[in-house]
Amino acid sequence: MQNSAARELKEEWKEKGNKPCSHPQIVKEYILGSQTGDYVCSTCGYEGTKETFEKLRKQLSTDK
Repeated sequence: MQNSAARELKEEWKEKGNKPCSHPQIVKEYILGSQTGDYVCSTCGYEGTKETFEKLRKQLSTDK
């Protein structure tokens, strides 16, 4: 996903109430066709490293 699309998605998510997201699907982030090394949640637009998403998922599973 292009970085610009991720920013738009993040703004839309905020406008819809900025509810918690479980980040069900992450995709690689790109800027002008080049990989940034980060990932983006295709639901809410949150950006981070793969390790960040793994930590968030572990935290969500232990919070239940």
